[in-house]
Amino acid sequence: MTWKQVDLHGSLSISRVVGEYMIEDHPRVPSTSYRIKVFERRDDFLALPNLRFRAPDGTVDGTCGLGSTEVEALQDAVKRVSELLASRPRWQEGDLDWIDPRDF
Repeated sequence: MTWKQVDLHGSLSISRVVGEYMIEDHPRVPSTSYRIKVFERRDDFLALPNLRFRAPDGTVDGTCGLGSTEVEALQDAVKRVSELLASRPRWQEGDLDWIDPRDF
């Protein structure tokens, strides 16, 4: 039996963490870096960054990466974060919303 075959007894889904990556981006992320966790799900991989972006109206926009492999999902997440970072000439600390560090 593999982890994908575990009886979830009514739970909806199962995934496992297969990688965690530190992305150094000091020029665009104010005074820090960010992390991406990659999860293997039953049929694909999900890469979840630990930061989200606050729009001028205060709403928060998060992004993630998807792929058929761990590396594809990681690459997709890095691309999407980079696109959001490029959407403004400069980000301030208050423009970013960090996912609880205990989750990372």
